[in-house]
Amino acid sequence: MSSDNITGILPPLITSFTETGEIYEKGIRNVVNFLLERGVHGFFITGSYGSFPLMTEQERKRVVEIILNEVAGRVPVIVQVGAPSTAMTVELAKHAESVGAAAVSSVVPFYYSGFAYKEIHIIEHFEHLVKSVNIPVYLYNNPKTTGYCVTPSLLLKLADVGVRGLKDSSGDFMLFAEYIREVGSKYPDFNFMTGTVGLLYPAFLLGAKTCVAGTANVLPEVVLELYNAILQGDHKRAAELQLTLIEVRKLQAIEGFRPAGCYSILRMRGVDPGTCRKPWREISSENYHIVEQRLKTLGLL
Repeated sequence: MSSDNITGILPPLITSFTETGEIYEKGIRNVVNFLLERGVHGFFITGSYGSFPLMTEQERKRVVEIILNEVAGRVPVIVQVGAPSTAMTVELAKHAESVGAAAVSSVVPFYYSGFAYKEIHIIEHFEHLVKSVNIPVYLYNNPKTTGYCVTPSLLLKLADVGVRGLKDSSGDFMLFAEYIREVGSKYPDFNFMTGTVGLLYPAFLLGAKTCVAGTANVLPEVVLELYNAILQGDHKRAAELQLTLIEVRKLQAIEGFRPAGCYSILRMRGVDPGTCRKPWREISSENYHIVEQRLKTLGLL
């Protein structure tokens, strides 16, 4: 599958765990089917929402296998394979390809990235990754978690060695615009993906093809309605929905960490998603009722 086939709304799928911290296969399958039934266009898995730093390498592989098995080719799946070492990243990428991933994505090799790595380290890492698989490779730019922000000029160099797209979770709209300006003219098929639903509307107007939308884990219908409003040129409705989703993002983060809020909100919607793995914690019982009431007031439950 080419990178051009991966467009639209992709939830960065959460990973389900039991109360004692084991991978909860039934919960993963529950969430996958809940989202597919509502029409999402694909998935981005084992990323930040997917708790990848909290899992072992073997657990990451198992989660990928469960999800690819449940999806069964119905939509494309991008597997995030970032790791501290190039060797581990390549191993995870080869595994993802072998079980049916449409593409892989990777953060920069982290831990040392915030102070030790120069551009050449990043370029060589991604060049090696690109050569190791026969599916598209995307950069996942997440400077808040890696301590390293890929510049527009570096993104162009990564495109030159075969990187086919970008998931940008910087939350910096000006930076996203610079990525498109720097890379888009030379590589018109480059897949620019915004990694936040908070910038979905403006990012698509600027040329994004895809949104990896965390809030689509819990309210896929609203995110899809915004996407369709943009495609139909209904800017009034798009603006209304964008503002609504920004408020929902705040509700997800009522305990301070947005991905962990997904488990509680899915439960409000009648889905059994399991729970998060420690040190994450779900929405407290007091805040649960606050979030539930506000979502009802907004007409979202």
